[in-house]
Amino acid sequence: MVKVKLISYTKDGERLIAVASKQSLSRKPFDYQWQKMSDEEVETWIRETLIRGHLSPWEHSTYTFDIEDVSRVLTHQLVRHRLASYTQLSQRYAEMKGEYFNYITPPLIKRNPETEHVYNDAIEHSRKAYEKLLSLGIQPEDARYVLPQAVVSKIVVTMNARELLNFFGLRLCTKAQWEIRRVAWMMWVEVMKVHPKLFKYAGPRCLQAENQVRNTPISLKELVKNDSSQLVSERCPELIPKTGIPKCVFFSIKDSELLDEIEKLLSEYG
Repeated sequence: MVKVKLISYTKDGERLIAVASKQSLSRKPFDYQWQKMSDEEVETWIRETLIRGHLSPWEHSTYTFDIEDVSRVLTHQLVRHRLASYTQLSQRYAEMKGEYFNYITPPLIKRNPETEHVYNDAIEHSRKAYEKLLSLGIQPEDARYVLPQAVVSKIVVTMNARELLNFFGLRLCTKAQWEIRRVAWMMWVEVMKVHPKLFKYAGPRCLQAENQVRNTPISLKELVKNDSSQLVSERCPELIPKTGIPKCVFFSIKDSELLDEIEKLLSEYG
């Protein structure tokens, strides 16, 4: 089962982002703003960054995740997000055999006994070929060419808050593939627990697109729960009309298999 854990982050990230944002307009020293800014003002300045599209202050707060038991399909998609740092299990050196040869099966394949049989048979054929090549003296870096993309991997990922906004916008969307979408929701849950003032505004890019044209940004909770007639945007970037946006986002949340936990966080902090 996939595991996502926030292992390190900028503890005062919310305050840091708010004070850094105010620094662009105030002539007073940083220390003065850091000491004087109230929690309410932190919220105000976070909203201000979203209203003005002034997101460079978000880059000062960073988050490191340990992500395990995911496929190489997912990690290939993940590393396309370039403003991040990655350290992944190397198949050049680590032999993928025995208890360390595990693989992910897509839900649609698993639903049908016939497709699951074809899938498992192909995986098993690759496994045997890989282990045979190793037994013949081929190094793991060359033997790995026969491994399927379904093989389980693990990766350490560091992103700043601005990159997470972009990542969530793309990967929480229902247009994202099921595996990376579920991992993205797990990452969202982790950061929401520590920095809700920031990440209650993070969601699929329909939320970000909406907040770019509003006078006051709305949270993910407001997007899901409110009447779609209150939305300013007529459609999302994926061409879903505004009447269908809340339902589309709710489907993404429900499909994450984290519905109860996400709803609890939205209720508490959203």
